[in-house]
Amino acid sequence: MSDRADATGRTFWGDVDDDVALQRYRVLVETIDDGVYQLDTEGCIVAVDETIVETTGYDREKLVGEHVSRLVDDRDAEQIDRTIRSQLEVDTEPDSLEVTIQTAAGTRLPCEVRHNAVTEGDEWTGTIGVVRDRQGSLESAATSFESIANVLDEADVGVLILDEDFTVRWADESIATYFGFDREAIIGWDKRTLIDERLKERFADPDTFAETVFATYDDNTGVERFECRVTADAATVRKERWLEHRSKPIQSGQFAGGRVELYYDITDRKRSEGALEESEKRFRSLVDAVEEYAIFRLDPSGRISSWNEGARQIKGYDSEEILGEHISTFYTDADRAANVPERILERATKTGSVEDEGWRVRKDGSRFWANVTLTAVTDSDGTHQGYLKVTRDMTDRREREQQLQRERDLIDRILEASPVGTIVFDVDGTVTRVNDRYREIFGDDEDELETNPFSSDLVYDESGESVSNTSHPYTQALRTGESVSDRVLRVEPETETDERRWVVVNAVPITDDAGSVDRVVATAEDVTALKERERELESELESILSRITEAFYALDDDWTITYANDRAHEVIGFEGDQLLGRNLWEVLEWGADSKLRREYEHAMAAQEPTSFELYYPDPLETWFETHAYPSETGLSVYFRDITERKRRERKLAESERRYRTLVENFPNGIVALFDLDLEYTLAAGKAFADIPVKPADIEGKHVRDAWDESIANVLEPAFEAALDGSRQSIELTYAGREWVVRVVPIVDEQGDVFAGMTMAQDVTERNRRERALREERNLVERIIDTSPVGIVTLDATGSLERVNSRAQDILGYMEAELGDLTRNLDQLDPIRPDGEPISPPEAPPVRVFEDGETIHDLELGIRRADDQRIWVSVSATPLEDDGEITGAVITFADITERKEYQRKLEASNERLEQFAYAASHDLQEPLRMVSSYLQLIEDQYADELDADGREFIEYAVDGADRMREMIDGLLQYSRVETQGDPFEPADLELVIDDVLEDLRLRIEESNADVTVGDLPTVRGDSDQLRQVFQNLFSNAIEYSDDDPPRIDVTAERIESRWQIDISDNGIGIEPDEQERIFEVFQRLHSREEHPGTGIGLALCQRIIERHGGEIWVDSEPGEGSTFSVTLPAVTGTDIH
Repeated sequence: MSDRADATGRTFWGDVDDDVALQRYRVLVETIDDGVYQLDTEGCIVAVDETIVETTGYDREKLVGEHVSRLVDDRDAEQIDRTIRSQLEVDTEPDSLEVTIQTAAGTRLPCEVRHNAVTEGDEWTGTIGVVRDRQGSLESAATSFESIANVLDEADVGVLILDEDFTVRWADESIATYFGFDREAIIGWDKRTLIDERLKERFADPDTFAETVFATYDDNTGVERFECRVTADAATVRKERWLEHRSKPIQSGQFAGGRVELYYDITDRKRSEGALEESEKRFRSLVDAVEEYAIFRLDPSGRISSWNEGARQIKGYDSEEILGEHISTFYTDADRAANVPERILERATKTGSVEDEGWRVRKDGSRFWANVTLTAVTDSDGTHQGYLKVTRDMTDRREREQQLQRERDLIDRILEASPVGTIVFDVDGTVTRVNDRYREIFGDDEDELETNPFSSDLVYDESGESVSNTSHPYTQALRTGESVSDRVLRVEPETETDERRWVVVNAVPITDDAGSVDRVVATAEDVTALKERERELESELESILSRITEAFYALDDDWTITYANDRAHEVIGFEGDQLLGRNLWEVLEWGADSKLRREYEHAMAAQEPTSFELYYPDPLETWFETHAYPSETGLSVYFRDITERKRRERKLAESERRYRTLVENFPNGIVALFDLDLEYTLAAGKAFADIPVKPADIEGKHVRDAWDESIANVLEPAFEAALDGSRQSIELTYAGREWVVRVVPIVDEQGDVFAGMTMAQDVTERNRRERALREERNLVERIIDTSPVGIVTLDATGSLERVNSRAQDILGYMEAELGDLTRNLDQLDPIRPDGEPISPPEAPPVRVFEDGETIHDLELGIRRADDQRIWVSVSATPLEDDGEITGAVITFADITERKEYQRKLEASNERLEQFAYAASHDLQEPLRMVSSYLQLIEDQYADELDADGREFIEYAVDGADRMREMIDGLLQYSRVETQGDPFEPADLELVIDDVLEDLRLRIEESNADVTVGDLPTVRGDSDQLRQVFQNLFSNAIEYSDDDPPRIDVTAERIESRWQIDISDNGIGIEPDEQERIFEVFQRLHSREEHPGTGIGLALCQRIIERHGGEIWVDSEPGEGSTFSVTLPAVTGTDIH
C-alpha cells in the first residue's frame, strides 16, 4: 500500500499513465453537456470542446491561441485570473464564478464557470474551465448523474458512490468485474460491513486494505490513494490484478457528505514497472560495459550517485572515492570560481538536456578535453529525479581539430602570401575561394569573380583565339577529370588605363572518395614581364649571336654552314668567313662517319636538342662539349673546348678509384658519399659485413629510402647540416651495434659544398670497454674510500689529486689543508729509521717522478699536523702512458705501534741470542770434554772393553755429536737476523751452482737428475740463500723413493717478486703435516730412517722471512713435493 495522499490534492486522474488519463479526459469532455476549455499559464486558450464552439459561434481555430478575454470582458477575465492564483496560493477547492460569455454574433450569455488548476509535479501548467449556461442548468441537472454514470460504465474504472452514512448507493460494471460480484447485490450495504464480510478477502493483504479504507471514513475530509492487489478466484472468474484506490469526499449534490471511491486497473503499469526494473538492470550492464564513455548519474543537487568503468578509466576515480562528491570536482578552478557547474545543472533542468565541451580535471590533476551531455531525469509525474551525465575524452580529437585548423590557417596565410593567383571552384562553377593575387591579376571584384571568373571577351590564347567558357582550363579539368598545365592566356585591358597581361594557368581537379570530381583548383601566374622579356630577347638575338664567347655555328637541312662566329673559326682553324657556305662534312671529313653526324641526324629527325662530348682527332686533337638545337630549317650548334676539364676528370676518376679502394678497406666502419639531393653516390667499408644492409642497397637512394625511419630521422638533419657547411657527430644504435657517425662537407676548389661524406665507426667494443672502465674506476674509488691504508694520487705535475679519508686520519690534515705537501715535504719533516733526515731528492714523490722508481714498504718517520711523530710504511708507483709518467699513487700505513713492537722484539731477540750463544758455548765445552774422555777410554782401554762396552761408548759419542749439531743449528737459527749480510743483488744461478758443487758427491752417489731453468737476480743475502737451497736440495735427495732423485728448479715473476719452485719425485708429505715441518725440532721420521736435527726447514723459513718472502710446500704422499719461496726482485736502486 502507499502513504495517504495530501488532502488538498485536486487532480482527478492522479498519476495514471498519460495515455490512459488522456483517453479518460476525452471521454468525459465528449460526454458532459457543459462546455470545457483549457488555458495555459498566461491565460491563453489551448483547447475547447464542441459545446464551447457551438455556444459561442466561433471557429475553433479562431479561439485557440487567443486570451480568455476574447470570450469574457476584462472584468470577468481579471476575476478568473484572481481566482486561479488564489487557488494555487492557498490550495482551496475551486469556486464557481458567474461570468458573461460574448458570442461571435455579439450576444451575451450569462454562465457559471468553475476552474481547476492543472499541475505536473509541483509545477502549474494550466487551467481547465467548465462552463455551464445558467439558463439551461436546472433542466440538465436531472440528467447529469445518469449521463456521468453512463460515461463511467464505459470507462475501465471501478466506481462506488457512498452516501453520508457510507451506504453503497451506486456501483459500476467495473466493480463487478474487478471484485467478482453482482453490483446490484451490494447496493444498500454498509460499506464497512461490505469490506469486512465480502470485500477484504479478495485482497492479498486484507487487513491493511480494510484499515486504510476505514481510516478515510473517520473524518471524511481527505483524499486517499493507494495501490492494492486483488487475488484470483476461479469460482467467480475473478482475475488477479493490481488496482489503484482513490477516494474523496462528495461536497455537494445528491450525495453530499458521502464519498466516491474509484478503482483503476494498473496491472499493465505494474508489469511495465517490472519490465522497467529489468530494463534498468540491462541498462546498467550496458553502462558498465562501455569503457569509452563516462556514464554516471547525479542526484538533484548534482552529487554523484552511480559510476561506471568508463568513468573510472577516463577520470581516474574508483567508485568508492567519488560517490557522493559534487560534479564540480571535475571542473577547473577557474570554472568552479565562475559557477560553471551550477549554471550547467540549471540549464539542464530548464531545457532537459545540455551538451558542452571544455577542460575537465582527472584525479591525478591532469586535464582532458571533454564532450559532455547532461540530461535532466524526471519520473512519470515530471518530478525532477536528478541527471544522467555522459562524458567522452575528446582530447585527441580536439588536438586533431586544432591541428587541422592550424593547417587551414596556414593554407590561408600561404594563399594570401603566394605570388601566384589561386581560385577554387565547385562542380557547378561557383567560386568557393580566391586570393587577393588572383583578383589583382584579373582586376575583378568578388561578385564578378563568382559569376564569371574568366571574362570570355577579354581572354585569348597565344594564337589570338578568344577563350570561351567551355574551353577555360578549369572547365576542361572539371569536364575531363584531368589536369591542365601551363596554359598561356592573354588578358586584354577593360579600360584604357589598364595594361595587357599574360598569365600561365594551371587547373587541377580534386576528387571525392568515390573518384568523382568535387572541385577544381586553378592558379594563375602573371608572366607579362617574361613575355615582354621574350620579345626583347628576340630583338636582341642577332646581336647576341655575334657576341657569343663560345664557338657557335648554324647549319641548314643540307648541312651547309650558314653562320659561324669568330670563335668557331678560331677553334676549327679557319680565318674570316671561310666556313660560310661550306658543307660541314667537307670541313670535318672525319665526322661524316662518326658520333658527331649521328647525334646531329637524330636531333634533326626527332626535333629534340642534344648534348654530348666528343674528341676531335688530328689536326684539332681536342675534346669538345657540343649542344645542338634543331629547328625545321637546320641546327644551331654551340661547342666549347673541355680538354682541360677532361684532364681534371681523369685525374678525379683516378683519385676516386684510390678513394674507393680506401673506403672499401675502411676498418671497423663504413664510409659513404652523398650528393646535394641527399642520395648516396658511394658506400663501402668492412663494417657492412656486420649489418643487414649492403652498399648496393643504399647507393643511388635517398637517405630516407636507405634506412628505416628511426635511423633516417637522425641522419637526415646531420646530412643537411653538412651540406650547409658544418661538421656533425652523432651516436646511434643499429643492428645491435653502437656507432659514431661523423658527417663532413666536401668542397670544390672555390670552397663551395658540392657533396658530403659520412664515416660510421662501430664503437660497440670501445663503449663496452669504457663502461667496464667506468665500473672499474667506481670500484677503485670505493676501494680507495674504504682502504685501511692512506692513499694519495698525484697528477703529471706532482700536484695532489686525491686523498682518501684514511690518509687524512694518519697525517692529521684535511684534504683542503694538505695543499701541495707532496712538494713542501718540510712540513712533514721525514726521517729515516736511523733518525737521519730525508733530503728532497730522496723523497718518494721525487724518486717516482724523476727516476720512474717503484718503492715498496719504505719506512719513514713523519710529523703529523698535531706535531706528533709517527712511523709510516710508504709505497709509491708511477702511472705511465706510452712510457711517459702521467701521475703517481702513494700509499702509506701507520706502523708506529708495529715499530714499537719491533723495537721490543729486537731487544728481546738480542737478549735471546746472547742467551743462546752463551748457552751453546757453555754446553759445547762439557760436550767436547765428554767426547774427548770417551775417545780416550776407547783408545786406552779398548783391550779391556767387551763388545757391549764399546757399543755403549759409541752411543755416548754419537749422542754428544748430535747434541753438538743441534746446538750449532740453534745458534744459526738465532743469528739469522743479526749475523746476516746486508741485502744486495744476488744472482740465483751462481747461488745454485755453489749448492750443486757442495752436494756434488751426494748427487753422484744417489744418481740424482737435477734440472735448473733460467734463474733471476734477487735482492738478498747470498750466503743465507745458499743455506736455504742447500737444505732443500739435501732433503730432496734424502727423502727420495726407490727411484733415483729428480729435482727441477724453475722461476716465475709475479709483480715485484720472484717465485722459485724446487720440485722432486720423493716420498711426499701428508697434507696435515705440511705446516708442522717448518717448526723447530719437528721431524716426520725417526733418525734411523732419515737422520737430521729437525731445525733445517725452520731455519729456511726464518731466512726467507728475513728477505720479506714466504716459503711453503705443495705435496701428496708418493707424488713428490714442490717447495716454493718468494724473493724480492731487483730494482734500479737499492732501498735502505
